[in-house]
Amino acid sequence: MKKFCPQCGNVESKNQQLIKGLCKNCFLKNNPLLKGLKEIKIVVCPSCKSYLYKNKWHPKFSQLDDENLKKIISRIIPEKIMLQQEAKINHLGIVLKDGDKKSASKIAIELILNGTIYNSKLKEKYLLEIIKENSICNLCRKKNSSYYEAKIQIRPKNEKMLRMIKHNNFVITKEEETDFGYDLYLANKKDVSKIVSEIKKKFDVEVVLSNTLYGKKDGKEVYRTTALLRLNE
Repeated sequence: MKKFCPQCGNVESKNQQLIKGLCKNCFLKNNPLLKGLKEIKIVVCPSCKSYLYKNKWHPKFSQLDDENLKKIISRIIPEKIMLQQEAKINHLGIVLKDGDKKSASKIAIELILNGTIYNSKLKEKYLLEIIKENSICNLCRKKNSSYYEAKIQIRPKNEKMLRMIKHNNFVITKEEETDFGYDLYLANKKDVSKIVSEIKKKFDVEVVLSNTLYGKKDGKEVYRTTALLRLNE
């Protein structure tokens, strides 16, 4: 006795096998690629546009707000998707639908999925709502305070070198001009090696590094780094 689809009555054939008791068309109507979706929330720093992901702040993807939001959502959303059995996603697209994307606490998007299920190609679209929270990132908190981990000293004054350092978007919490040059206070001492490396490519400088103990954290001594960049004239 031949099997048939209980929904539409189509009889199973060699070329049209039933999938879980249904013909292909009826099965796909009742079983889209997306089975479910967990709540999606993104946390963005309103100052520098970095985003929080797995309890760690990551730099922004783009200077453009829309493009930055799209890439943040695209990175996070695959982990929130629950697919039907045998479903595979080949391409995922995001279209922002919200008119006020900069300040809205909720962002409407269109999720576009291109994929396969039981070797059948599908393209599906879903209108979703993303929760957006604003939170100042750790670096911006430091930038807006007197906190610093390192100091760059430019001797003597050289505005071209100063502009080059500032142009690279290092987090500088304070800048001072003295009679002898410029002092730049950095929120992250890891930036010192990057700055020194870039400066050496453009300028003939002597670099003197020193470390000063300024406290303890979790029982360990913490040091501030000072880099003196002295131009050879």
